[in-house]
Amino acid sequence: MKQYSKSVILSTVFFIPLIGCSQQQVDNDFIPKIETPLFERGKGPLLLVDGGHHNFHTLDDKFAPFGKVAEMDGFSVRSIQGEIKTRELKEARTLVIANALNEKNADSWQQPVYPAFTPEEVKQISDWVWNGGRLLLIADHMPFPGAAADLAQSMGFTFYDGFALCRPKTKFDVFSYSNGMLQRNELTTLHGPIDSIVSFTGQAFNIPDSAVSVITFDSSYKVLLPEVAWEFSRDMKMMPAAGLSQLAYSRYGAGKVVVSGEAAMFTAQRAGDTRFGLNAPFAPNNVALLLNILEWLNE
Repeated sequence: MKQYSKSVILSTVFFIPLIGCSQQQVDNDFIPKIETPLFERGKGPLLLVDGGHHNFHTLDDKFAPFGKVAEMDGFSVRSIQGEIKTRELKEARTLVIANALNEKNADSWQQPVYPAFTPEEVKQISDWVWNGGRLLLIADHMPFPGAAADLAQSMGFTFYDGFALCRPKTKFDVFSYSNGMLQRNELTTLHGPIDSIVSFTGQAFNIPDSAVSVITFDSSYKVLLPEVAWEFSRDMKMMPAAGLSQLAYSRYGAGKVVVSGEAAMFTAQRAGDTRFGLNAPFAPNNVALLLNILEWLNE
């Protein structure tokens, strides 16, 4: 696959209109189709969605479609506010964290990026997973990887606080068996093969030896590391993304963890007339992937 130089990568971000964060609105009209729910409606285990860390995606706003899918799959879904503590985790089977931020970066998407979670929270979450909990950790492009880096590292995943970008004139990324960036594994073959997945500009991360990569970047991708989100320059830091992951899963002690470097692929949003995420007509397999993730985590 053709490799792109720094100047070509920069032309991508300088000269094409990307979906701005301020334009993103939840698509309340999205209705997922789930033929065989994992549990009877409302009878499944408790699934907690973090809403206490200045999250860009919360259950009552941009992540509501995720909650709709989980509820239709039978889970009991609830938002959790404030610090994440062991006593709250003991009630839950699954914890979902999407795009958490430190208060200092809530309205300042620039370096330095501060941890979203205290050391005590990192230990409690990591210990809870080790002892049998299930975690879906989602951290999109900068500054979200920096904010969740300590939590990810506690389970062996290394985040880079940047943007994983490829070729010009693309607003989304397609990963497939045919282009070699989608891997056959438990998450893509659970109920028949999923041959393509679409994400919408995220990060790239390193995985531990115990993990399995679902989406693996090839050499056409770079990681751009700007000082300010979406402000790119020719002298900013950049690194190859080849071999890094955007979606991976692992057993961790008695528990399980799925890590995603992109959030929009697991919700449904609009920017004007453009639908992106679970509702995108060109991403027909993303709902199936999400259902597979929820099932694998709860097996």
